[in-house]
Amino acid sequence: MFNIDSLLNKVNFPLGEDTYREPLSILLKDYENHSNLTRLGSLSVQRGLVKTLESRGRLFQFINNNNLEEPSSPIIVSGLPRSGTTYLFDLLHCSNEFRGPLTWEIFQMMPIATSRYQQTYKQIKTEAELALLKTLVPKLKNIHPMKAALPEECQLITALDFRSISFSYSSKVPEYASFINNCDYSSALLWHKRFLQALETTYKPNHWLLKDPCHIQHISEIISVYPEAKFVFIHRDPKDTIPSISSLSTHLRAAFSKAVDQKEIGRNSLSFWSKAIQDFLAQRTLINESNVIDINFNEFIVNPVNSAETIFRKFKLSFDRHTREKMEVFINNKSQLGKSPHHYNLDAFNLTADQVSHSFKSYIEKFEL
Repeated sequence: MFNIDSLLNKVNFPLGEDTYREPLSILLKDYENHSNLTRLGSLSVQRGLVKTLESRGRLFQFINNNNLEEPSSPIIVSGLPRSGTTYLFDLLHCSNEFRGPLTWEIFQMMPIATSRYQQTYKQIKTEAELALLKTLVPKLKNIHPMKAALPEECQLITALDFRSISFSYSSKVPEYASFINNCDYSSALLWHKRFLQALETTYKPNHWLLKDPCHIQHISEIISVYPEAKFVFIHRDPKDTIPSISSLSTHLRAAFSKAVDQKEIGRNSLSFWSKAIQDFLAQRTLINESNVIDINFNEFIVNPVNSAETIFRKFKLSFDRHTREKMEVFINNKSQLGKSPHHYNLDAFNLTADQVSHSFKSYIEKFEL
């Protein structure tokens, strides 16, 4: 069912460098041997893979047909998943200093929308896709709300090179998860850069605003592609983040798989992210201190605007009254949504606080978590 040649035969575009073949082959074998997908899951996976390959092919054609400039330098929000990165990301996006890749721009990558009609059509199409996803995963609106007109994280962009944890969140793919936990992301970031270059043909910002928890693990590759990148790392106690991300994966997999093993998900989440945080601690020294700032999750939640202003001040960006007011309106609107809380705990995943603390000992000590 998951054969790479039959999959590639469905795409009528050259796909550029063959860097996608190894991760895609590993992913397909895992779908076949481990994922235990339902019929709906299999159809969804195949449709998604073809769509990703088509986007890659169309983007490759676009970059070859256009003389594209270097993209604006990015400011990157990262940290362990479920550390408030999305909240901080959306809050910073209130500033006109930044442009984040919007959800509809990522979901409907190519061709680039050049008219208001095309933009509106893509937004409507994306909202329909999100509505279907929310129907299949009802808890998603409480765990990771998504809107077509808000920015979205980079894992759906690096998926162009089939290096993305998004595949691992939604299905049991153990060999693939091991691959992306240890592989070089240089080729994925090349495609990431190409996508930003394509988007800039409609509007070039002062700075790109980007977000992905996986960026903690690939600082060296990011700096190689974006030498002037600035980093905002938000830090939360892993005893809270690990059960939260395990819960998200459990709900996503339940929509497409015949069986879900929560203990296995918890064990693998702990292993994956403890390895990622060790890579982060080793690579963080590569960043010039003028280009990095650390934010404590608890302090951010208490006073998000103050944390945002600290970031602007660190990077010598304008933080005017208009920006502050927009942020305050965003926070007020968010507080009035009245969404149900996301409940999770370590016990559900057969993990203990001591296990997590031991796995993240150096990280917890360094950032006083």
